[in-house]
Amino acid sequence: NAARFAYNRIGANPAVTSGLQIADYLINVPHNLPAAQGLANIMVTGFFNLGDAQQPFVDRVNQVFQFTDDVTWLKGTHALKMGFDLRKEHMVIAFVNRPNGDYTFTGSPSGRTGNAAADFLLGLPAQFRRTTANTIQNGTGWLYAGYVQDDFRPWPRLTVNAGLRYELPLPFVDKNDALNSFRPGQQSTRFPQAPAGLVYPGDAGVPRGTYDTDKNNFSPRAGIAWDPTGTGRSSLRSAWGIFYDALAGQGDFFQNGVLAPPFTPLLEVNAPPAALTLRDPLSVVSGGAAGFPPGLTFIGWGTDFTTPYAHHFNVTWQQQLGGRLAGEVGYVGSRGFHLPIFIEVNPGLYTPGQATAGARLFPAFALVRPTFSVAKSWYDSLQASLRMQQTRGITLLASYTLGHARDHVSGLNIGGEQRPVLPVTIGDDASIERALSFEEGDALFDARHRFVVSFSAQVPTPKSLGAFVEHLAGGWQLNGIVQKQTGFPTTVFDPSLSIRYLTNRPDQVCDPNDGAAHTIDQWFTTNCFVRRALANTAEPGSTPRNNVRG
Repeated sequence: NAARFAYNRIGANPAVTSGLQIADYLINVPHNLPAAQGLANIMVTGFFNLGDAQQPFVDRVNQVFQFTDDVTWLKGTHALKMGFDLRKEHMVIAFVNRPNGDYTFTGSPSGRTGNAAADFLLGLPAQFRRTTANTIQNGTGWLYAGYVQDDFRPWPRLTVNAGLRYELPLPFVDKNDALNSFRPGQQSTRFPQAPAGLVYPGDAGVPRGTYDTDKNNFSPRAGIAWDPTGTGRSSLRSAWGIFYDALAGQGDFFQNGVLAPPFTPLLEVNAPPAALTLRDPLSVVSGGAAGFPPGLTFIGWGTDFTTPYAHHFNVTWQQQLGGRLAGEVGYVGSRGFHLPIFIEVNPGLYTPGQATAGARLFPAFALVRPTFSVAKSWYDSLQASLRMQQTRGITLLASYTLGHARDHVSGLNIGGEQRPVLPVTIGDDASIERALSFEEGDALFDARHRFVVSFSAQVPTPKSLGAFVEHLAGGWQLNGIVQKQTGFPTTVFDPSLSIRYLTNRPDQVCDPNDGAAHTIDQWFTTNCFVRRALANTAEPGSTPRNNVRG
């Protein structure tokens, strides 16, 4: 029996802002948090960025308390193991969201010059965002897990492993219940001045973590190892298992409360339709109750959040070759389910013939982007390796992988991953399936071919030059890793939003990878993409996700 207790703490002030006053530069945007005072962040698409960080992480405390207990019982040909894992995570996050505002200049041809740099010089941004207040998050989450497994040998040349794990991750809750959820049509009783659809812990049907605990996280797994010849020089191995991915506390808690009004309300203004300027962006904003400015942004978990999980499976042949070489070749794959993905539910309204962006479906809000548990992933690979044991002071490992990773989304908040091009209706499975059909593509981390060689060599000791030189130059080792792989994919998109305020991909008229120059100046064939007029962007362009290869 082995019982363990662990405590980990991280306390940091990761980001420091400049402390400069925006007003000194004749921009009328008030600061909302002295600890994060600085200049507005300005992004001129395709040219440069200016100003302080959009989201400075000014304070953070993470604490994890963990108690585990593992029991091993050996009886005959069985090695039985069982145990549990009890974990409490506490965090305080001062992740300040756009305290000084941010501007985006896209060069949109609608109401602007068509050139982002020219728009910047004229003070004509396409978008402005700013929080009117910032509240520090203070939350706690729990994880309960237990497992049982057995390694046994029904025959001398066969080992079987079978096990079952259960996990119960409880949603993070905030000390002050400063979290929110979006449920169309429901009016909050906790904050009656909130726009319809924005609800909170304490409202009817809304738990403290904003979504119900997922309680059916059972993870069976099984594996075999077989020596078919009985010589110990060959083995066939295969395994399968289900693995749940309990969300890291920061991902869960942070996602659910970082923009929750009235605690941390985010205002978003787009041009068109607003007559937005760099000098005085708030002059076009009016209405909204205190703590609930117009153009609110909602980001949080969907009401039917389900813990993501994946099936992992493999089958591998291992073979000893001579006295010092061993080879391995096998298939490795996985299938992911219920992966979290942002999908817009508050698009701009559109009627045929419309030429400019208009009102949104829920006019009190800007983007409303719940995290749905509907994305999937697929991975298949052939993996081979050759290992050489130490021979004359040299060891060697060479590995090759031919793989293909596909998914609907490669991560919630990672660079390069654009949001879906279609909106959905909450509760309408058909709309969700259609939106996902436009997102299925190569994963951002998909490298089709990967070859790696690692080596270690003992440097000969010069014994003929005396004891001093032998002591100084002896015992040295040379290590190295050489790797070569194909490039990662990326998606071509228009920096200007569609007429429905969604990610806007152009039309594709040819294969951008076929016959491409592959130079620093132009890696792919840019003429394969045709930018569409705003009036023609109500439906997605024909460019697929992640179809340009690096």
